Amino acid sequence: MLLRRVFPAALAGLALLCSAQTSCALPESSVAQSPVPELPAPRLAPAKGPAVNLCPTVMSLGENVSGIAREQLGVRYRRGGSSPRSGFDCSGFVYWVFARHGVRVPRDSVRQSSAGHKVEKKDLLPGDILVFRIPRTPNGRHTAIYIGKGRFIHSPTSGSRVRVESLSDSYWRKHYYTARRVLKAPPCELDIYSDPNYVNSQLLTGDISASPEGPTSR
Repeated sequence: MLLRRVFPAALAGLALLCSAQTSCALPESSVAQSPVPELPAPRLAPAKGPAVNLCPTVMSLGENVSGIAREQLGVRYRRGGSSPRSGFDCSGFVYWVFARHGVRVPRDSVRQSSAGHKVEKKDLLPGDILVFRIPRTPNGRHTAIYIGKGRFIHSPTSGSRVRVESLSDSYWRKHYYTARRVLKAPPCELDIYSDPNYVNSQLLTGDISASPEGPTSR
């Protein structure tokens, strides 16, 4: 009889104690098992990789032009030619490469030598048009495309093919005339480093893709 009176009182006291605390461990047999609610997975940043330049620059545009030009290595020279199928002369090569990139430049080397704006030799970037003054040629001008690290690509002369050469070569140093820049970077107000909430550009590009309105200007 004593146990029948004491045991229910002990259980009631245990229940009061549990309600006053944040947690209370009971024997597994004394409680019904219920499923643990699933919490949303935390948003983890992807592994850091190379930054993605979302805003094109003159440098990145010039590298694209250089890549297009390199695809034509080995195409034969042809006077008056301006396509890979027919062959290229010097200005036809420059004209075709920029057209493939979506930039219109003059077709002949004389007008190419005044296109865009002048660039000093020390400030050359990939995609700049190089102009050489060469006597005893039809118009006295030869044009090529600078590809970086002191090198350029061009379609030289009859019997040759599109190839890469060095500005440090004595012949080209002697006949170097000027350089012209026709590439312009479009305005871009998106700065991937201005928001500390984005640990890298991959998160930003993901949010832009998911947003129906796209990025907002700051």
